[in-house]
Amino acid sequence: MQRIYDDIKKLGGDVLVITFMSPAYLAMFLAERPQPFPVVADPERKAYDAFGIGSTSVTGFLRLGVIWHYLKLVFRGWLPKGPAKDADVWQLGGDFVIDASGKLRYAHPSQDAADRPSNEELLNSLREAH
Repeated sequence: MQRIYDDIKKLGGDVLVITFMSPAYLAMFLAERPQPFPVVADPERKAYDAFGIGSTSVTGFLRLGVIWHYLKLVFRGWLPKGPAKDADVWQLGGDFVIDASGKLRYAHPSQDAADRPSNEELLNSLREAH
C-alpha cells in the first residue's frame, strides 16, 4: 500500500488500515514503523465481520499457492519472524474501495493468506469509483 499511496492520493482517494492488533501493540508497532496513512485497532474485529472477512484453516494456509507466495518472499530477502504476541495467523484480510458517498465500489475479501489484489487492480477500482 505504501508503494501506491501517492497514486491513491492523486486519484482523490485515501487509505485506512484496520488491524485486529490491540491498541497498545499497534502503538508500539507504529512507533517502530510509522505509516503515511491512518492505522486503527479493531481487536473485536467488528469491521472484519461487517465486511465478511473470515479466517483460514490449516489446509488453506498450507495450500501450494500460499507456500509458493511466501517462498518467493524469502528468496527476495524477507525473513519470517514468529507471530506477534496477540497475532492471529488464521485471520484473513481484505481490500475495499468506498466512494465519497460511502458506497462500496470494490471488495476483495482474501480467500487465503496470499490472496491480494494487484496494485493496478486497486488503482483501477479507485479510478472507476470517480
